[in-house]
Amino acid sequence: MERVGKYQVKRELGRGASSIVYLAWDDFYNAELAVKVYRSRTASGLPELARQQFVREAAVAGKLAHPHIVAILDAVAEADAAYVAMEYVPGGSLNRHCTPKNLLPVGDVIQMVFKCCGALDYTYREGIIHRDIKPANILVAEGTDVKVADFGAAFVQNDASTQSGRMGSPAYVAPEQLREQPLTHQSDMFSLAVVLFELLCGRKPFSGTNAGEIMDRVLKLDAPPPSRLRDDLPPGLDDAVLRGLQKDPKDRYDTWADFALELARVGRLSLYSQDVPDSERYTLLRRAKLLETLTDAEIWEVAGVASWRRVPAQKALIVENEPGNSFFLLLSGEAKVTRQNRLLDVLRAGESFGEMGFTHGQGGLRQATVETATDSIVIELTPQALGSLPVACELHLTRAFLRSVADRLAFSNARLSQVGLGPQ
Repeated sequence: MERVGKYQVKRELGRGASSIVYLAWDDFYNAELAVKVYRSRTASGLPELARQQFVREAAVAGKLAHPHIVAILDAVAEADAAYVAMEYVPGGSLNRHCTPKNLLPVGDVIQMVFKCCGALDYTYREGIIHRDIKPANILVAEGTDVKVADFGAAFVQNDASTQSGRMGSPAYVAPEQLREQPLTHQSDMFSLAVVLFELLCGRKPFSGTNAGEIMDRVLKLDAPPPSRLRDDLPPGLDDAVLRGLQKDPKDRYDTWADFALELARVGRLSLYSQDVPDSERYTLLRRAKLLETLTDAEIWEVAGVASWRRVPAQKALIVENEPGNSFFLLLSGEAKVTRQNRLLDVLRAGESFGEMGFTHGQGGLRQATVETATDSIVIELTPQALGSLPVACELHLTRAFLRSVADRLAFSNARLSQVGLGPQ
């Protein structure tokens, strides 16, 4: 095959029962993408299963925009075939990390599943339940950055697909899904907890010699604690996994945010907490008042371009009369602001500083000294970092920054007058 519609085929990436995925080239965007072709095997057109899968993926085409979801760019139905064009993710799936000899570090697993929680929370708020979460449908972009893929089994509210039904792979589907009962976000949560267990332990929590035996165990047996199979897990991870695997949806986490925050908390207790992990970065940024108008996707963009630091107490972050053109966000801890050794302000988590140096650009001098009062987490944003953001994200952040500058100026002028350092 040389072409699929307007796309130039380069090579096959993989195939399933009803489709083949090709790596293709888009001349318009001058970029590689993946094209899933649903092949016809009947004189009357696509088999029913393939038709349903295509319709579901077409329903979400262009609807989902999230950094941890594979973007579906195009969906086309032609006389002899139907195909879906999507973002190409070069790192393959998590399948290869589900064996005891090829397990990922625990910290990496926690970060990946945390990001999946955010992606699936987003899809649920968009009215979509995935229904087929498994390692093969979670692709690795780079490092611990992952993207949820394959919405061929998804339930999309307000379309003609049925909500119940045994869509998905038996070892990963929730008990209510096997019983063909109405599904919620907690059904995908169960599936993701199975994936988490498998990535940690190199085996599934529920297995058997055939589909019937597997489904029977999903319905009736409790999963073992992951620490029984792997002894280097941080405290609390057993509880997080097993709660996600509860038979009754009401016994799982109420929301994706609850699940994600519990994983972030557990991750901070692990050996991998020397750096600021992505889960903690997202959580801290999402809480910052300055960034409250940014979307989840924009929060991830900011997290990626910022310079992150864990800073001990009594460490100067900026010093008055020294040059500097970046601004900062204090994301945890406290810091004190002084000028000529007089206390002007105490900064708390979520507040920004250094705005005046950023505004003046090159050659600007700091107007005050900022020193940590406690152990803190701080990010620094330079003009170059902001310039690398997508235009819409940069605009939203700049607006928030300008509001912060106005508030800071009003406060500083009042405070300087109180301590006798204002205009005479």
